[in-house]
Amino acid sequence: MRKKTENALHRKPPMTLTDQPTIVIRAATAADGPVLTRLAALDSKRVPFGPTLIAEMDGEPVAAMSLRDGEVVADPFVRTAELVRLLQVHAAAVADTSERSATRSFGFARRLGHAA
Repeated sequence: MRKKTENALHRKPPMTLTDQPTIVIRAATAADGPVLTRLAALDSKRVPFGPTLIAEMDGEPVAAMSLRDGEVVADPFVRTAELVRLLQVHAAAVADTSERSATRSFGFARRLGHAA
């Protein structure tokens, strides 16, 4: 009987929704320089230039994408294809928001007589 109890203790419980990794997409800050350098070195690429988004999985940065040129660096030892796609979607949303904001600003400036 003891063997059956020991086996039950060592079995993994069924996977639940909470077992899914926590994904965070965020803007890189000046403090992320070492993180970007590490990802670039792992991926044998240059460090992303300019505004950059970082994808974290369970608190660990595993991919980053430059908003300037779309270049991506990622940890080659982690499955990041889906995260890179999320970075692309977020980058497009940021670009769309920036475009709308610039258009609104231009329209506002024009109404004030400041735009040519």
